[in-house]
Order: sequence, then structure tokens, then C-alpha cells
Amino acid sequence: MLFEREPLTPQGRKEVLMRLFGAAARRGGDWAAAHHVPVEVLAAHGELASHVRFILDAARNDRSLQKEQHRLLHKAERLLDSLPDSIMQTLPAGPEDNWLQLYRTLVQMHGLLEDALPNLDADEYGSIVQKMVQLAEAVATSAAVEVSPASMFALLLVQVHLNKYEPSRVRRPRRRCKTASKSRKSTRK
Repeated sequence: MLFEREPLTPQGRKEVLMRLFGAAARRGGDWAAAHHVPVEVLAAHGELASHVRFILDAARNDRSLQKEQHRLLHKAERLLDSLPDSIMQTLPAGPEDNWLQLYRTLVQMHGLLEDALPNLDADEYGSIVQKMVQLAEAVATSAAVEVSPASMFALLLVQVHLNKYEPSRVRRPRRRCKTASKSRKSTRK
């Protein structure tokens, strides 16, 4: 052949896809230097935080909750306290940085609230989720990474590539220690 080309490796494909995502998701302007939080983000955060704190305070006074549910409520409160840091990390982060921090925090908080408060009615649950969506939307419209159909398609291609060539590690169940089982047997006799 006149021009011999080297085949593209999986790592090379990943780099091409990441560049494509970066080009599609990078918003114009100098976002890394801007250390301010837009008013819309502050308002959305305030609404969510006050609403969730009210629910957490009410749930703590519920004597029917189990100890595990109280533990989950405490974890949800810690995540709620970490939301401002997550917002400050997400807003200026570029496509190559950890721009998903806020979204991950919101998803974790949702899961904790769902597990800790299984008896929420539909209106209350819908209100919490709606306030989370409003905060995510306010951050997405102000962040350095533009959430658009093109950027999300490129991100989906990256995710499919990673799942194909870098599957997540399958965890095997831990085996019990033989010495511990022997000591239990000796106490049973």
C-alpha cells in the first residue's frame, strides 16, 4: 500500500472519543477563572436545602423509624451539607475534569432519602425530585460543560466504549476466615 496505517487501538479510540466529547461539551468563555455562583443556582440550592432539611427534621421526630433509617438520614444530611462544594467543583470544571460531581451527589442523596423515608407520599416525593431537577438544570445552564444533545451523544459513545473495552471489575464474595469458623465451632461444644 502507498500509505500504511497503523490500526487504531482501543486506547486510541478512547482518546478520539474524549476529544470529540470535549469539543462538543466545552462552552465558550473563560469558565475556570469565574469564581462566582449565578443567582439562579443559589436560589435553586436554597429551595432544595430548606425543603430537604424540613423533611429531615420531621423524620428525626418520627419514633417509628428504625436505627438504620436514622443512619441513612444522617448520611443524607451530610450530603446536603456538601452540596455547595459540589456546586463549586462542577461549575468551572471542563470536560476533562470532574464535571459530574453535583449530579452524583444529587443521585446519592436521592437514593438515601428513598431508602430512609419509604413512606413519603407522591406529592412530597415529587416535590423533592422536582427541586433536585431544578438545581441540576440551573447548574447545567451555567457550567463550563454544556449539556446538549451533541455532547450527551459523544458522552454516550465514550461510555459504550468504556463498557466494551474496560468492563468494571466483578466483585467476588469474600470467603470467611477458617480460623474464625473453627473458633465458633469450639464455643458451640
